Amino acid sequence: MRSLCHQQTELGRTQALINHGINDFSGAYMAVKYVAGCMDKYPDAIGTDTVNTLTGLIRSPRFEHQKQSYFLFNEAAEALIRLAARVREPLSQGIIQALNDILYTSHGKRLRAVNQALGELPWEPAASDPWVMDPLSVLPVDLNGLVPGSAAGLKKPRWQGRSMIINTSGSACVVLKFATSADNITDLAREAAWLSRLQNLRGDMAAGGFDTPVPIEHKGHRVFNITSELPGDTPPFLYRQTCIAFLPCPGYYEYPNDPECFQPMSWIRHVFIKNARILGQMTVKGIVHTALIPLFHNRVQQRRRNDQGAYLWEHAGRLDQWLDSCQYPNFARSGPRDFEHIQQIDTGARLRHYIGEHLLSFILVIGSVFRNKAPDRRGLTPAATPEDTRDLFDRAAFESMIADVSDNYFKGLCKTGLPQELLQTIPRLTRELIQTMGYDEHMEEVLRIQDQNRMTKEQYQQFLHQRGIKTIPPKGQTDILLNTGPHLGGFNQSISVPELIEYLFRFSALAVSHCFLNGHRLSG
Repeated sequence: MRSLCHQQTELGRTQALINHGINDFSGAYMAVKYVAGCMDKYPDAIGTDTVNTLTGLIRSPRFEHQKQSYFLFNEAAEALIRLAARVREPLSQGIIQALNDILYTSHGKRLRAVNQALGELPWEPAASDPWVMDPLSVLPVDLNGLVPGSAAGLKKPRWQGRSMIINTSGSACVVLKFATSADNITDLAREAAWLSRLQNLRGDMAAGGFDTPVPIEHKGHRVFNITSELPGDTPPFLYRQTCIAFLPCPGYYEYPNDPECFQPMSWIRHVFIKNARILGQMTVKGIVHTALIPLFHNRVQQRRRNDQGAYLWEHAGRLDQWLDSCQYPNFARSGPRDFEHIQQIDTGARLRHYIGEHLLSFILVIGSVFRNKAPDRRGLTPAATPEDTRDLFDRAAFESMIADVSDNYFKGLCKTGLPQELLQTIPRLTRELIQTMGYDEHMEEVLRIQDQNRMTKEQYQQFLHQRGIKTIPPKGQTDILLNTGPHLGGFNQSISVPELIEYLFRFSALAVSHCFLNGHRLSG
């Protein structure tokens, strides 16, 4: 008892120093570390005074211009999060609410620190992994044996990427989705397993009707090796004619931003709202689609970066070829699609990341809807000035669609609407998005010498030909400047619309905290 009383006395003195006396950054950081240690050791002895001390420090402008201020804010916020996870309401809810309030008014390092701390809240998903058949158990089968009665349809199959679409009777069809590498066979096996698993979850995610393709199982197998010759103009990048097969659902190939089949805005809005609600309902179960669209910081550096050039929105870097990334989103009129990208997650940190990535993908694809009204207007004009397409954007429609997607995704996750404080930030975000998405200022990409040297001669030539270079310069002599945009931000620079990243920080942290509080209430 004496030890606890002594600890409480020291804690009180330290809190007073933090509140009134410490203006030295190092001293403040050590004091916060001390308070955090007390909170971890004696959580039941901690009250609102300690919580107010740490939240006050995070809010205070005293240290915000320090180079290392992120670490101070994050240390204080993470100490509060650890406490919130161990104590009961009302203290736990009060801590979460205080940190959420800080999100609305914070920027820069403070916002990022609080966001990442809230992402550490414990969270337990409700779903489990599907049973995946052994991906090495591939059944050799003749095409007519796999798709009986399709001889007439086989004469004129339609290829879309690596998928062969076979018309069988009337409007019915079968899709064969082929592997592109040995590793990809496992992805296809997982996709077939998720298709079966999701058939049983559709009742829980009935936002406007959640339709999923039906996987074809033949002789106890879901992965096949087609032994007969494939008809049509077969792509050269298929791997051993290994595939899965499924019956697509209506609307599976109807994209909300298709420039060749532009739909009424009411139809487009319905597709976005439906998918946002379904993705939210899936994600809170721990069933996460990890690639709604391909997102890269730098595609050209895929071969030499540990992250393969993938975009990590938390770093706020330049977003590579945003408009091209939106070309075939993995959501359509039927709902989410391309299920090989589904993973099971079980931590708040991963939940926070993918919530932000989903919302980023939705917002980018909404922007592409307006750009796709005039797909030829992009890049540089004949006068070598950036193409200005801001006239294509309907600001009111853009703003309302971001609000609808945000609100419905949040409802799918948290069973409650998006807080009004965050909805009020959408008009400014929309204005900044139009200024950036509608003006192709950032078109350049640099093919560095080290990236050239990692390519074979054939890869190097093909890479440049695909980017419109007719006269191929010597390989490995100098960096090569390419126009491959539009990008959101200059090469190796920050994203050109930082307001978007701030919105993702606030949205994802609020969502995780609501998921935690919902589970906390259920568990008592």
